[in-house]
Formats: sequence, C-alpha cells, structure tokens
Amino acid sequence: MAESDSMTKPKPTPGPGPATMAQIAERSGVALSTVSYVLSGKRPVSPAMRDRVLAAVAEFDYRPHGPARALASGSSHTIALFLPSPHWDLIPVQQTFVAGATQATSASDYALLLSTAASDPETIVRLVATHRADGVILMETLTHDPRIEKLQAAGFPFCLIGRTADTSGIGYVDIDYGSAVRTSLEHLVELGHRCVALFNFPQDQLDAGYASALIARDAFEVATAELGIRGIHLTCPHPPQEAFAVAACLLASEPECTAAITTGWQFTGLLRALRAANLHVPDEFSVVSVIAAQYAEMLTPALTGIEWPAFEAGRLAAEMLIERLADDSVTQRQLLIGGELVIRESTGPAPATPPSKRTNSRKRIPPPETRNLVQTQRT
Repeated sequence: MAESDSMTKPKPTPGPGPATMAQIAERSGVALSTVSYVLSGKRPVSPAMRDRVLAAVAEFDYRPHGPARALASGSSHTIALFLPSPHWDLIPVQQTFVAGATQATSASDYALLLSTAASDPETIVRLVATHRADGVILMETLTHDPRIEKLQAAGFPFCLIGRTADTSGIGYVDIDYGSAVRTSLEHLVELGHRCVALFNFPQDQLDAGYASALIARDAFEVATAELGIRGIHLTCPHPPQEAFAVAACLLASEPECTAAITTGWQFTGLLRALRAANLHVPDEFSVVSVIAAQYAEMLTPALTGIEWPAFEAGRLAAEMLIERLADDSVTQRQLLIGGELVIRESTGPAPATPPSKRTNSRKRIPPPETRNLVQTQRT
C-alpha cells in the first residue's frame, strides 16, 4: 500500500491489547518498513515521517517486545550464565549460585540465560555478538581457559565465579579454597587426627586444569607437610555411587585414616561407605565439607564445614557484570571469599584406639576394580 493512499483510510483506534507495529504504521500512514527504520535507526527517514511515527507510538503507548528492542538498541537485556555440567544437571550448591544470580538480574530488569552444556568458546562469543546476551558469567573456570581468551579478544563483557591463572583486569568472585583446606586440616589436627584424606574434584577436572581442584590439591599437600601429618589425596566424582566406591576403597586400604575433607558433594558417598564399614561419625571417623549451611544442617550427622555463601557469590557476580554493562569504565572488582568454619556433629577427637586394631571396623571390602582409586601422599 502506498503511503500517500494510506492517508485517506480511516484511522484505527487503540484497542485493549498491546499495540503492534502494523497499527503504528496504519495510524501514521507509512509503510511497516518505515516504522521499523524509525524504531531501529538503521536507515534515514524524513523528519516529517519520523514525527508521524513517533506521534503514533506515543498515542498507542507502543513498546517493542524483547527481540525488537534488542534489534533497535543492540541490547538484549540478558545475561548468559555458563555452568557446564557433565550430566546436564546441577547439584544443590550449583543451583544456589544460579538462584543468587537470578535475584540480581531480576532486580535490575535483566533476564538470565542458563547453559549447563560444555559450550565451546566460539559459541559463547557468538551469543554476545548476535545480541542474544549482553554479557557472560563463566563458572567451572580453568587455569588457562579458552573461553576467557576468546571473550577478551572480542572485547565482550564477562565476569567469573571462580578464578584463572592470570586474573589481570578480570572481575571475579571466588572462594578461597586454599584457606578452606588449611582451616579444615588445622581443625582436625587440633582434634588429634594424624592421617587425613582429601576428597578432591574428579580426575578429569584436574587434568583439564580446573582451578579450584588444583588450588585444593596444592594447599592440601603444603598444609599436611607443614602440620606434620599424613595426607591422602583422592580424586572423586560427586555422584553418590561413584563417591561411595572411592570412599569404600579408602576405608579398606587405609585403616589409619581417621578423618576426611570433601570439596563438594562427595560426602554423600563417604557417609554411606562409613555406615557400610560400621564406623560411627564422629567417634571413629570425622568429616569436614565445603558446603552451604542449609545443606550441612539437613544431614545426620550435621556436617562440620567451611561455609561458602554460594547465593551471595552468584548475586555478587551478576551485580558486578550489570555494573560493568552500565559503565564499562568501572574498575573490575575481584572478591576472594574466605569461608568460616562452623563446627557441627561430624567432627570429634581422633579415636584413642588405632583403627587398624579395632575388631568392628573396616568390615566392607570394595570391589577389586576400585582398589586403584586411592592415591597416597606421605609427608
């Protein structure tokens, strides 16, 4: 329909529902493409036509939907959170990070796009380049992370929940895993434990250079040596059945071990293995975990643990990114959170009788295929 002809048509009146671009075009007597050009600014439009379109926009109180706003402004008002999970699901603590980020994005009128897939760097960069997201939060960071390198090269805004080897100019929120491991060990040494195991992140994460796993391992090796105790470093998956196999092997092959620290959800399999071996917590074996308080207190026994405010970490990371999206000249913040040790029911004095001499302990023998899972470090 020609624009001159449309001026002779009856004018539509605003209806009860949201206005459309077609109604704006009809009201202002211009082509639909002209309305698009006025709203997006992608092509020049004569002042007279522009004034007619904007008058119709005001009359109808027209507000473009999300994708149209993204095209018009170059902003999607969306943040993408990449939390790769090997099984496409999230353990409760990871869900708490997401909840914290969601609170911050909602408060600032941003949407949160969550991906649990192991997305390649090109996919992440393309998400921002095509305006599907304005910025990115990365989790499960590696010491040398190609995702970070790609985002830096493209000049796109991002922040981390975690750290990388070189944090120059990078905003992040992270737990001080080194301090958490040392604090846990010091607590167990004060209770008289002389042989302690660390249930670290899975082997594939250490092989990939997962920063938290490497920090925990290195801190454990240094602290056990300085404290003069024996340390047993284990790489252990989080799923209960797999953690149970690692724990059962430990209990059968290392009878002098009287305590363990878990870096995550491995405590579920460990507690089950202790029950199967007829070992009472904390009288015969003590457990410390890095875990959010609300989960530690749901268990029996309630877990002694290093409190990491996962909700706050997620919220702070999102707020930092939103702050940078609003003003890219702001100084990048780097927050390293030192967790607090909260003593509950799962830790106690080391048993007076050596475990290897007790008649009722270490009953369960793990299947042969799990025997090679224990890696011992003697100090």
